[in-house]
Amino acid sequence: MSSKTPRIAIIGAGPAGLTLASLLAHNSIPCTLFDLRPPPTNTSPTSPLVPSGSLDLHAESGLLALEKCGLLDKFEALNRAGSEECIITDKSGEVKYSDDGQGGQRPEIARNDLTHLLLSAIPEQDVKWNHKLLLCDKSEGNGGRFRLLFSLLPDSENGEAIEKEEDFDVVIGSDGAWSRTRLLLTNEKPHFSTVSCITLTIPSISTTYPQLAAIIGSGSFYAPSDRKAVIAQRGSLDSARIYVMLSAPSESYLVTSSLSSAATLPSRLKKMLLENEGLFAHWGEGIKSLLAAGCDSGVEISANPLFMFPIDFSWQHVPGATVIGDAAHLMTPFAGEGVNCAMLDAFELSRGLVSAVKSGGAVEDVDEQLEMFENAMWKRMKPVSQETWDNLQVIFAEDAPGGFVRVMESHGPPSEEEEA
Repeated sequence: MSSKTPRIAIIGAGPAGLTLASLLAHNSIPCTLFDLRPPPTNTSPTSPLVPSGSLDLHAESGLLALEKCGLLDKFEALNRAGSEECIITDKSGEVKYSDDGQGGQRPEIARNDLTHLLLSAIPEQDVKWNHKLLLCDKSEGNGGRFRLLFSLLPDSENGEAIEKEEDFDVVIGSDGAWSRTRLLLTNEKPHFSTVSCITLTIPSISTTYPQLAAIIGSGSFYAPSDRKAVIAQRGSLDSARIYVMLSAPSESYLVTSSLSSAATLPSRLKKMLLENEGLFAHWGEGIKSLLAAGCDSGVEISANPLFMFPIDFSWQHVPGATVIGDAAHLMTPFAGEGVNCAMLDAFELSRGLVSAVKSGGAVEDVDEQLEMFENAMWKRMKPVSQETWDNLQVIFAEDAPGGFVRVMESHGPPSEEEEA
C-alpha cells in the first residue's frame, strides 16, 4: 500500500459499519472499526444462536454489497429466516390481503446471521470492541486530522473504564440514531415519528404455538386499525417478533401511560394490552393470543418511541468525515428499506474510498469522493424517506387496513423479468 494511505476509522459495528469494513478489507484497504459492545459470544444478543428478526435483502442494494464483499456464496448457504409471504388482516383477524411471496427476489436473512457473516470478512485485529466514543474533533497535533477520544469499557462490572485517544485522517460514523460522529457535521437531532413500539418475541413458535404460527404465516403479518398496528415477522430459530405499534401524541407516551414500566413486568403488560379499552380489548382473539404469547415467552421486552429525520435531511460537508446508515437518514421501519439503504451507503462510499486510495490517497481526492458520496446519498434517500413516511400515515390512518391493502395491491404481482 502507498505510504499516503489515509487512516480510516469507522464508528459503529451495525450493518452499515460492518459492510463498509468488509468492503474495504476485500479491497485491501486498512481501516479500524470501533464498537461500544463487548466481543460477541454464543450468548450475545447478536449471536446466530440467539433468535433475531429477519431482513429481506434487495438485489440492487443489500445483495449487491454482499457480492462486492465476496460473501454471496456464503450467504446463499445460510438457512433462510423466513419467506416473502405477506398477510394483512383487520383488527378482528379477518384476512384482507395475502401474498405468498413466490417469485420474489428478496431473500430473507436473520439479522444476527448477517452480522456474523459480515464480521467473518473483517480481520479480527481491525475490530476494537468495548470502545465507547466520547468525543470526536479536529486534531491539533500531527498524528491525524481528527482526534477520537474513547472510553475503553471493562469486560466485567468490577473493572474500571480507561480513556484513550487516537488520531485518524478519515472518520465515518455508522453509530446509529444518536450518533456522536454526526456532531462533527450537524447538531440536528432526530425527531419523534408519532409512533412508539413495544417489541415481543415468541421462540419456537411452530412447536409452542402452532395455531399462532398459522395466523402470521411464514413471512410478515400486519393488523393495522384504530391508529395502532400489530406487526409480526418470522425470525431465526423458528422465532417470531411481534411489534406492537402505537400512534402516540408525544415521545413520552410509553412512560406517561405506564406501558414502559409494565414492559419489565410481563404479566402487568399483558393485562394492560388485552384489557385496556384504548389498546386491544376489542381486537380479535387470535391477535390477542399473539400478544399474550409474546408477553408470556420469558424473553426480554423492549418499549421505545420511534424517531426519524426530516425527509430532506442533509448537512454542510466537512472534509474527511461523513455518516452512513441510520446516522445519516434515520427512518421508521414502515418501508423495510433501512438495512438495504445502509448497505448501499457502505458500497457506494467504499467505491469512492477505494478509488481515492488506489490513485494515491491524497487528502483532496478523499474529500472529493466523500462529498460526491454525500450528494448522491441525499438524492437517493429522499424518495425512500418519503415512501416510508407515506406508509406510516397509511398504516395509522382512520380507514386502516384499507389504505394499506391498496398500497400493497398497487405493487401488483412480480414482473416476468423478476420471475425469470
